[in-house]
Amino acid sequence: MQEFSFDLPFPSRISQAVESAAAHHIAWIQEHGLLGKESLREYYRWDVPGVAARFWPHASGADLELGTDIAGWFLLVDDQFDGPLGIQPHRVAQIIQQLIDVVHSPPGAAPKGNPTPAASGLASIWSRQVRGMSASWRQRSSRNWEDFLNAYTSETINRQSGTVPDVDTYLRLRHKAGLENVLIDYAERIGHYELPETVFSMPEIQKMHNATVQVVNIIQDAFSVAKEEARGDFHNLVLVLQHHRHYSRQEALAETQSIVRRHTDEFLHLKSKLPALFDAAALPLPDRESAYVFVDDLQAQMRACHDWCRTSSRYSRVIRARPDQPTYLEEMHMEGLG
Repeated sequence: MQEFSFDLPFPSRISQAVESAAAHHIAWIQEHGLLGKESLREYYRWDVPGVAARFWPHASGADLELGTDIAGWFLLVDDQFDGPLGIQPHRVAQIIQQLIDVVHSPPGAAPKGNPTPAASGLASIWSRQVRGMSASWRQRSSRNWEDFLNAYTSETINRQSGTVPDVDTYLRLRHKAGLENVLIDYAERIGHYELPETVFSMPEIQKMHNATVQVVNIIQDAFSVAKEEARGDFHNLVLVLQHHRHYSRQEALAETQSIVRRHTDEFLHLKSKLPALFDAAALPLPDRESAYVFVDDLQAQMRACHDWCRTSSRYSRVIRARPDQPTYLEEMHMEGLG
């Protein structure tokens, strides 16, 4: 898949502070028990700091460290549902509720009971994520976290029943199952700004937001198809297209390119309309400036996902290629004692 690519009309950028963020991140994942020393060599090859440095190319210091930690947390925790756990809805629902409780807790609150590595890491992320942000922003991000986490249970139910969702159903689930809605929230936190609700709720801004989510998710699906296919998981747009539309692999990949192109074309069209829309709304200059920073952040995230997926060993090789074996680097204890 390394030779496969998408033609994205956005520049490639990366923060120059990636090395210092990497040093922090390795210490952080070990502090919270997310990964043992024996798996670090392969984890280095994933280049997690690189994806954060691309998602937030202007970030440095504690801001980039936060971005790197959320990326690593997601990748390591997400993989835990690829194994036997991923077909046990009751267990998954209990695990997910523990994590949802974290993002509905006051900033700085310790997880209840005996926290798992996933809950401990998320509590660390959440306390830093909400620092300095408004109550309304925290509520929005909590909702996005909850939607994302609940999607794990939905996927597990599908796997247990053998249900392959149709294309539209899959894309609706994928819109929540990907972390991208949360990562877009992070753009404001890491950039130290908030988009006013009057701007965020504009139909054009919402369409650009949604286009970004779709582009990131579809690109990730295209590059991770071998990973899903190796373990018999059908939660991947390429596999869904092959199953329901009887496409060949190449036809399905070509369709992902077409869908992404439609979204990026729509994004650029909407972007061209913003100055006139802001004029018509008599939008104050500070709000306009925040809006343009937000749009630039959306572009960075689309390009970042593509560039990282093409180079990270997470997608260039399948860790284990048997359907009955997980693809995580190592098993993580996911259930606390309450």
